[in-house]
Amino acid sequence: MSDETGSGRDTSGRFVKRAAEQVHNLHTPGADGIHPLAKILFGWTHRKGIANIIFWVLGALAVISIVADLAMKRHDYMSFANATGFYGIYGFLCFSFAVVMGWPLGRLLRRDENYYGDAGGPPEGVDPDAPLGGDAPAAHSAAEGDA
Repeated sequence: MSDETGSGRDTSGRFVKRAAEQVHNLHTPGADGIHPLAKILFGWTHRKGIANIIFWVLGALAVISIVADLAMKRHDYMSFANATGFYGIYGFLCFSFAVVMGWPLGRLLRRDENYYGDAGGPPEGVDPDAPLGGDAPAAHSAAEGDA
């Protein structure tokens, strides 16, 4: 479909090679190893002072939430849920519980460093002094067309 004259246009006159190069460049990490889409989405996080801006914005949101909690009249079914700051304290305790439960869960699921064997030596059950398999016949697997 494309014109082979080297102009980079197809039969309708569109620049095919340039578009393909642009698409390729959007999907190929650069020399720094960062994907171009990551630069587009998260490049703003590398600007100087962005951590301070995020900190103060989250702090302002927290203060606004506290002021709204003081001003709001709640009608909860449980009387203790009407206490000021109940949901914040409850959320903090639940999150802390989830973090603390990661320790026993990690102990339960974690394996030893040498679980798969010694990384420096030969696999277990293999004689390192045995000759290499030059004498052994080649393995054969039957395919559909074999009789």
